[in-house]
Amino acid sequence: MMEVVDFVFNSLVFPGLLFASLIGLLYVGIDRKVTGHMQNRIGPPIWQEFFDVGKLLSKEDITPGAAQSPVFTAAPLVALGAAVTVMLLLPITSAQPALMMVADLIVIIYLLNIPAICMMLGGYSSGSPFGAAGAGRYVVQLFSYEFVFILAIIAAVVRVGSLSLPTIVGYQAQQGWLVLDWRLLPAVIAALIAAQGKLLRVPFDIPEAEQEIVHGPLTEYSGPKLAIWRLAYDIETIVVAGLLAALFFGGPTAHVISGIQIPGVVDFLIKTIAIVLFTTTLRNIMARLRIDQALKFYWSFAALLAIISLVLVLVMP
Repeated sequence: MMEVVDFVFNSLVFPGLLFASLIGLLYVGIDRKVTGHMQNRIGPPIWQEFFDVGKLLSKEDITPGAAQSPVFTAAPLVALGAAVTVMLLLPITSAQPALMMVADLIVIIYLLNIPAICMMLGGYSSGSPFGAAGAGRYVVQLFSYEFVFILAIIAAVVRVGSLSLPTIVGYQAQQGWLVLDWRLLPAVIAALIAAQGKLLRVPFDIPEAEQEIVHGPLTEYSGPKLAIWRLAYDIETIVVAGLLAALFFGGPTAHVISGIQIPGVVDFLIKTIAIVLFTTTLRNIMARLRIDQALKFYWSFAALLAIISLVLVLVMP
């Protein structure tokens, strides 16, 4: 009985839906505020993302007449569920996540692709040419950045010798952060580049491209459905940052400073917000690439970085 209660609490409260939603909305609010200052604007208040999602939830739920309603409606819900599930598999307070699985990195990679697939399905099912165009771009971009992302993860896995995220975090507690291993530094850079595409941030926001195709796959979404999409994206932001923190930056680590115990979750929040702000900086100093330029960049420079790291850890164990 207690196991069921713990699972429900973990899924709905911490580190599941409630915690992930609050932190994800906060991080995106900070991202928008920092973006404003970097563009010499005041920017919206940090809490603006909370207001926007709340307002959307209160609006009328509209489904276009030309849309395939079941797929159009289910896509954001499935995407949100996948993002929240990954939160249960990430080390948040210690090396041990709320939900333990064998070879959990494979499960995490799979689940992190579900929001992208759902967005494609939502775009194609919307009945809008903008949605179809954005979904088509997303399909092409997915195969490029995901290849780089997986190669970077494999390099870390080979270095540690385990597909278990808790084992990788535990290894770093004993041997030091993987980002400090010169053999894995190219893989870290490649993973950060892939994360920029995974989160659809400039210069890889090609599937959305507001100046060209309105809002791509999300063009026809409004009201509660759009709110769920935004919530899923906000949670995915912290999920991707949390995965990178666990893989290369030591994961959550408890500290004692001046006799005060600093819990691991604080360390997790510091590392993840630092990664998010890094992506914020990148998206404010670059212009969006064309789809052909993005593919060429991923399949040449970014993939080469990941392959270099993989070769180095294989030949120099």
